[in-house]
Amino acid sequence: DRGSDSQPVLKENLVELARTLVDELVTLGPSEIAPVVRRLMALGNFALEEMAKSFPGPLWRQALATDSRLQRPDEISAIAAALAAFEGEAIPYLARLMRHPAPKVRYYAAVICAAYSSPRLIEPLMQASLDEDRECRRVALHLLSAYQHEALYRSALGELRRCAAEVAEPLPVRRRAVSALTQLRDEASAALFVDLLADSDRGIATACRVGLRVLTAHDFGFSRDPWLRWLSERGHENRIQWLIEGLGDGRANIRLLASRELWHLTRFLQPLSETADRDQFLTIQASYQRWWAKNHPD
Repeated sequence: DRGSDSQPVLKENLVELARTLVDELVTLGPSEIAPVVRRLMALGNFALEEMAKSFPGPLWRQALATDSRLQRPDEISAIAAALAAFEGEAIPYLARLMRHPAPKVRYYAAVICAAYSSPRLIEPLMQASLDEDRECRRVALHLLSAYQHEALYRSALGELRRCAAEVAEPLPVRRRAVSALTQLRDEASAALFVDLLADSDRGIATACRVGLRVLTAHDFGFSRDPWLRWLSERGHENRIQWLIEGLGDGRANIRLLASRELWHLTRFLQPLSETADRDQFLTIQASYQRWWAKNHPD
């Protein structure tokens, strides 16, 4: 059957063509890539496979710590721009690249995810939020927060909680999971964090105390008993109510945290400054209490 003989030859030719086009692509500047990208798009997965092998390719500009936003794919490199042009077809490849051995590859794959709004990226981004590389984690957590209304996001939080609680997981992974849950402001983790205050690893316990402080605007130290009493009394409430209560705390750092977190959540009252006294915090606490009662009469 001559037709079956021709199939491997055709595939080999398409792979070779994709490789040749990618080799050309990486030599081009931002204004020169469009014709090559169009030819690559016609090759579908053959092109995506070859681009993934060379990703991210020569960078047009290095990401800088001073950047006020994540780079767009068309600011990173020719391969990054071409990958993004494939839109949803590229998502499985981005997911794979976020598991690559090289931190640079994982980082830029995560950055490209900012160009998408797809629940299919939630699980890969959740895994990236546990990455050993700090910048990969930072990007992943920043992007994950945009999916908080998706059902898969809640599943991802559940997986992070499992990682944090699972003593069989490596300690660095557990600590990163606690940190991720804190940065994602997962109020459902409060009870878990209280349990983990008794963890045999001091780093886990410390991270959970920090997490509880951020989530609740309270700090009862490392002892579980006062936290358990507080949870039994207030655990059923909304996080906003916890934070409103925190505005009256006797410690300036807790009051300040509560003020900033409430502003981030509600955009109701601008956070107070570090020089504000307790009376000023009590004044905005009363305003928040009236606001809450008006908007949540039940």
